[in-house]
Amino acid sequence: MKRLTRLGIAAVVAACSSNPKTAPATAPAPAPSQVARSRPDSSRDLFVRVGDSFSPLRGDAALKSFVPEVAADIAAGECNLIRTGGSGATIVSAYFPTRAHPLTQMSLAFDSAGHLVNFSERRGIPKLPPMTNMTPAQRDSAIRAVEANLRSTTVTLNYALDQGVIMNRGGSKPTVAALGTVRSVESLEQLGPPKAHVERARRLCGV
Repeated sequence: MKRLTRLGIAAVVAACSSNPKTAPATAPAPAPSQVARSRPDSSRDLFVRVGDSFSPLRGDAALKSFVPEVAADIAAGECNLIRTGGSGATIVSAYFPTRAHPLTQMSLAFDSAGHLVNFSERRGIPKLPPMTNMTPAQRDSAIRAVEANLRSTTVTLNYALDQGVIMNRGGSKPTVAALGTVRSVESLEQLGPPKAHVERARRLCGV
């Protein structure tokens, strides 16, 4: 079975290069003109990088039996949007409930034509120490220490590859993951479903 390497899912910078408060999910999302755009903060956008590998389960049965260990709280949120100068691509990051203290984070990457090419969501955000004066090795060690005590649930949808991955990881417990097509993963009700979370982030950020 194909093995996948666990990656950090900060701002998605794959094939292409997104802060206002909203009302609870039952209320209308803010208009695009109300969304503040600000410069990214790499220390907040960083998720977690882990070097070991894992083998996800495959098939409808594995997807349907997957139980997310961390719930998503997306009643309020703040947004950050970056437009690249060269390619014209866009990256959007949505933080819930706030960027300063996120419990859930979503990242969306759009190509220059405005097509969504990647979506990622993490529930359970590491609270990292200041890393400005750390060496790469020290940063890596600090991130691993935080990850060791934190359980998270992640969803990744790669539209270009038509591949979705869902995962529970960290917290000194085994990684549990399942893989399927984008359509099969984005419709999983126990996860939101993810397609509803994509739309939530797009409304919040006006994209």
